[in-house]
Amino acid sequence: MLSPDTIKQYLARTLADYDWIKGFTGPQFDSDLAALNPQPDLNKLWLHQKACFLLLLELKRFMLFLDMGGGKTNITLQLLKYRKERGEQPKAIVFVPYITSVDTWVEECAKHTPSLKCQPLVAGTAANLASLSEQADLYVICYQSAVAMLSKKESDGWSLKAADVRAKFPGFDTLVCDEIHRCKSATSLTFRMCRAISAQCEYVLGLTGTPFGRDLGDLWPQFYLIDFGATLGNTFALYRESFFTKKAKYWGGYEYCFKQKMLPQLKQTIKNASISYTIDEFADMPPKDYVVQHIEPPEESLGYTQSSTKLLRDAIKSGDYKAVQSNYLRLRQLSSGFLTLHADDSDKLQVQFNQNPKLDALAELIEDMPATSKAVIFHHFIYTNKLISDKLKSMKVKHARIWGGQRDPIGELRKFKTDDKCRVLVINWKSGSSSLNLQGANYLIVFEQPESPIDRKQGEARVWRPGQTQRVIIYDLLVKNTVDSRLHKANECGKELLRELLDGKEL
Repeated sequence: MLSPDTIKQYLARTLADYDWIKGFTGPQFDSDLAALNPQPDLNKLWLHQKACFLLLLELKRFMLFLDMGGGKTNITLQLLKYRKERGEQPKAIVFVPYITSVDTWVEECAKHTPSLKCQPLVAGTAANLASLSEQADLYVICYQSAVAMLSKKESDGWSLKAADVRAKFPGFDTLVCDEIHRCKSATSLTFRMCRAISAQCEYVLGLTGTPFGRDLGDLWPQFYLIDFGATLGNTFALYRESFFTKKAKYWGGYEYCFKQKMLPQLKQTIKNASISYTIDEFADMPPKDYVVQHIEPPEESLGYTQSSTKLLRDAIKSGDYKAVQSNYLRLRQLSSGFLTLHADDSDKLQVQFNQNPKLDALAELIEDMPATSKAVIFHHFIYTNKLISDKLKSMKVKHARIWGGQRDPIGELRKFKTDDKCRVLVINWKSGSSSLNLQGANYLIVFEQPESPIDRKQGEARVWRPGQTQRVIIYDLLVKNTVDSRLHKANECGKELLRELLDGKEL
């Protein structure tokens, strides 16, 4: 237990605030850039991108909280390019959330900074390790692949040693954590890997558009990777005891709840090592329209829905954690017109209903879509990807598919982007809500809701982002009186429905 004086001193620290740079005009930025030697060519950058470039060049370890489409990748590439132009030999390791995100960095590098050599690491462990020995300015790999290269199976679980990390990622002077909120758990292998690399790097950049999730405790690990406690404290305990209160949990034990009155001070505190720009501050965007289509459930599913709803409520009352999850998942599947044995989305038997009004509604939308438009369809379950694909095949609609088990997700992504006849991309939230540029499409159809409001916001930003020239229309297909509609409402309110249920709030 920390003393009140320790907490008081921690909260009373004088920290930096870089929002003053938002008041700079174009001529002021150009003057500062002209004073650099050599002078960088940043004429094509927006004002907020020039501001971020200057801050990163000076501060070296920093966080960019830019709404999706704000050019975080381009800013980072321009920084590496300029450092190289002034005689340095930057060597950056870039961690991204998904393997498809690797291709985004490769594309952006070729487009904006062709003088940099970008080495993608998208193969197996042995091939990736071999590629690390090749000469390049930046190496891009998804977090999961990197952890697989480093972790070892021991009797007490998976382990990862800092010395092993440094041995396999030697010589890097720059660490870039794209979508740094993927490092939100201080006990995860991902965090420990990035921490070991951060300790040996001069430049450490955190990039994200969504730093604030439901749990503000997630901020501490992210900032610790950047400045090792200079902003939010050397220990998680100090941060938690200063900004949170301890409360009993519904299922037993305790949890720390954020003190809402402390939110203004927390927002001010993190400005010590970050700057934030919303989409309204950096770009004129085309209109975005939402259309909610309510759909009647198939009659043959009603009995299953009623029984699963009753079992869910009973599980909540009895405190049966596993039964809550199981029946909640079953209700989600029923909303999409199928049922999986044990409701765990495995490769076991899936049962489809003879009628699927939601799938029929999707087909109508695709048929009515203008011939020159493209659509991105987001879903949750792996089986749903096949369900939608089979429907599109029957309609003779050329499409691409990406999900967790896709063998060639980069190839599918390129097909959607480059083939005018490929009009639809079917992708699950886990694979596609972050780090993809899909503004070639102007229709986004939510077939199954995401579990997190953050995923929802990021998913929309794959299509509605700078570079989009068309009006964007976002359709939500919701089956009436089901968990489908309740999940949509939870996302609108910034809540996670399953978390609410597990906290004892009935459906």
